[in-house]
Amino acid sequence: MANEKKDFLNNVEEQIAWRPLRKTLSQELEEHIFDRMEAYQTEGISQEEAEALAVRDMGDPIVIGTNLNEVHQIQKAPFLAILTLLLSALGLAGSAYMRWSPEQWSNGFFYYVPGLLVLFLMSWKGYPMIIRHSRWLIRMAGGLFFVEEFLIARRLVLFWQMGYLRYFSILLFGPFLILLAYRMRRYRSKTILMILTLCGIIICLPGFYFDSRRDLPACLVLLAGVAGALLLMIHREIFSGNSSARKRLYGLTLAGVAAVGVLFGATRERREMIRWFLWPEDNIQSTWDDTYNSILIRQLLRETPLVGGIELTPRELMDYGTGAWYFAERDPRQIGVYAIHKTEQEVQKFDALIAEIREAGGNPRYIHFDESNVTLWDILPQHYHNNYRIIIAILLFGWLAGAVLVAAIGGFYWLLFVYIRKIRGKLAFSLSCCCGFCLLTESILYLLGNFGYQYAAFTNLPMISEGRISILVNMAMLGFIFSAYRYDRVEVEPVSMIGDSRLS
Repeated sequence: MANEKKDFLNNVEEQIAWRPLRKTLSQELEEHIFDRMEAYQTEGISQEEAEALAVRDMGDPIVIGTNLNEVHQIQKAPFLAILTLLLSALGLAGSAYMRWSPEQWSNGFFYYVPGLLVLFLMSWKGYPMIIRHSRWLIRMAGGLFFVEEFLIARRLVLFWQMGYLRYFSILLFGPFLILLAYRMRRYRSKTILMILTLCGIIICLPGFYFDSRRDLPACLVLLAGVAGALLLMIHREIFSGNSSARKRLYGLTLAGVAAVGVLFGATRERREMIRWFLWPEDNIQSTWDDTYNSILIRQLLRETPLVGGIELTPRELMDYGTGAWYFAERDPRQIGVYAIHKTEQEVQKFDALIAEIREAGGNPRYIHFDESNVTLWDILPQHYHNNYRIIIAILLFGWLAGAVLVAAIGGFYWLLFVYIRKIRGKLAFSLSCCCGFCLLTESILYLLGNFGYQYAAFTNLPMISEGRISILVNMAMLGFIFSAYRYDRVEVEPVSMIGDSRLS
């Protein structure tokens, strides 16, 4: 008779496609068999006969296994995967197209390859790793963040490394704050207050260091990611199932987000950044300013047709390249000066002119082109090859092409959140929401900057703009969402992950 039960369980297991889940489901079925056996034994039936009856009562093992496999199987997101690869290929093609730029050679052209590898690895093992090592990962994240802050405070890393280090440590800290919130969710309002307080502390920290301009967009992305995840966790009843309690948690979260948001304008420098973002035309001093770049981009967009690239004469290109189009009537000292000279006498004359202009308060660009060789690339802002991917598409191919690209990006995020919404696991859903909102906020800030509303330093456009390490970080977050959806039906959150089971 024992062989009959064993054969039954083996037949069920053979129908389960996800091998690691076979033993778990088999054990559950075996417990049901034991329950039925006990019921038969209380009626005076022998153990062997009770076991045989219990197995037969279970039904056809092939049908049971097939039904279980329908419910518990790895899920795929083919449309989202295809769109992700298409956008990544577009980003790679854009980088390859502008490889001739000396600055581009030193940036992240080759980071697309490891970026896609990170996406694959996170999609393959990301979520199972998180739920199995959550406590260790929370401690590691906190430890690494404080080590990084210590290094920056002590000036123990190079200037350019500090900005990159803090930007990505802030960006990645969001999912770990949500992981912490999930582990402590039984404390409800206290947990939400603690998480938002930690966000506020992180947002305050850039004020203590130089180059905080680079960090603020990451802080904004962090707040958006954490706030969006907390609100959807409340909506999913992860903190509480009581309607009145959820309303209080909604109010507390929104009030906390508003309070933390005030920190973005807490200092004079930060208030200036807000003014530059909202009213760039009132805050231009020279052609080196980001506010000037915003106005320049807006002006070029006005001259771009619906179909086909922008067409400018050499004279118009020179006016844009030197800044004369804007400063000729406002402040001629800011107009760029031709800086290519062949004789020593020409060099001395140039140096004297620059010294005179700077003494008068000017800060002109050095111009390395004239009407005989000026091109569109000469007049675009610095870092255009990475910071203005959307605008370059519009300038080269017209507004219609830009609209198609923006629509593709919008479609990607719509599809991304459709899949996130389908995730049933509470932890998987919470972390995926945070990652999704972080990616979405980066894209929104990037698009705003492309259309003339730049806040602080540029963020990266996930998959499309390169940004060195940003490709790896953004691909890791996107890969986690893929992984959470993929394993949502087959991975079981362990009891130690849930905390108080009465609140689950």
